[in-house]
Amino acid sequence: MEEEPLYEEKKTPAGFLVKVRLAKMTYVVFTSRGPEIPKGSKNNSIIVPVPRIVFLGEDFDLSHFHTGELSFVSVKAGKMVIPYQHGGSKEVKTIFLNSGSGSDILPIIIYHFKKTQDFIVGSELNNEFHHLVIDEDFPRQEMVSLKIRFPTLNILIIKRKIVAQAKDSSAENSVTTEKDVVNSDKVRATDIIASGSNLNMYSENPVFLARIHLRNMELDKVRQILLDFKLTQEDVVFIRTFLTVMLKNENNKEELRANKEKIQILDEIFRLAILIFQKEVLEFEVELDKGFSKEVANMIYALLEKSQEETTNEEDGIMFWEWKYRTKRMVAA
Repeated sequence: MEEEPLYEEKKTPAGFLVKVRLAKMTYVVFTSRGPEIPKGSKNNSIIVPVPRIVFLGEDFDLSHFHTGELSFVSVKAGKMVIPYQHGGSKEVKTIFLNSGSGSDILPIIIYHFKKTQDFIVGSELNNEFHHLVIDEDFPRQEMVSLKIRFPTLNILIIKRKIVAQAKDSSAENSVTTEKDVVNSDKVRATDIIASGSNLNMYSENPVFLARIHLRNMELDKVRQILLDFKLTQEDVVFIRTFLTVMLKNENNKEELRANKEKIQILDEIFRLAILIFQKEVLEFEVELDKGFSKEVANMIYALLEKSQEETTNEEDGIMFWEWKYRTKRMVAA
């Protein structure tokens, strides 16, 4: 009986040797001077996980890949070039992913799921996915839920205007540039603001979002961050720092003076939110005894409802329910 190979090796045109360990799906790139340490490597490790890239949605066409199997793609300027088709168009577009490698060819594994549930099932089969590609029509709430469930997942969003252009294009070998793809972790605020889109769809950095929304005095969108993201204590501290600077208004800006009360309410909501997130029982119950304004109570009730839905701890669930009950009385008052 023939034994299965432990490794797959590929010599590249530029003279690199890429050696993939099949059992663990990791690889090492060898140069003429020995093993390569990729840029950004943790602890200067030479071992790199083979990127697992998921395209989610019925409109993607990945028929040129053997999905779920090891493939090799070209690398240009350190970025893996991943071709795909979308929306029934014959046009071939590409996504670029940083590799940190000097090699001209690297391994990847491509997956294609048509439904979100299929993706979730796939992830439960011991597949650790690294990148998720969706288009702008993907339901926003589903995207937020996926990011909460898979916090390390890098989400790439294909802009709608690029998809629309593909339907009208007659070129069959057109290549999408990097600016045609929105990286949810590295999105440029000015690009999205100019398009009139909701920034919360594109970035998974809540501090970044808060800074942009506050700069535009979009206070309601800053509130929404509390519901769209799972904030850390550090996130809240940074956001409250922005609010404190606005309240000080050292440059005496008219816009800040006119909105001072609204900013104070927003700061109070974030102050209370961290007590909820950190489950500071005594401190929060002191605040409940003091009471909230109706506007603050409405937002705190929504946060408590979110926390109750997300918790898997029965005691915490009961605690959030009790806090909701007391807060609801303030809303109804």
